[in-house]
Amino acid sequence: MSNTKALTIRVDENLIKVFHHACSNNDTTASQAIRAFMREYAKKHGQADLFSNK
Repeated sequence: MSNTKALTIRVDENLIKVFHHACSNNDTTASQAIRAFMREYAKKHGQADLFSNK
């Protein structure tokens, strides 16, 4: 059984277009980039202990 969940957000159409283009230029997917951002944000804002086993 998977421990993943979907996240639905509202994003300006131009921002998502530029974001997808930037991800493509960096050989990554939007999902990978957003997960990396979420991990760094959680670590920066006091939730680093959530990642101590990974």
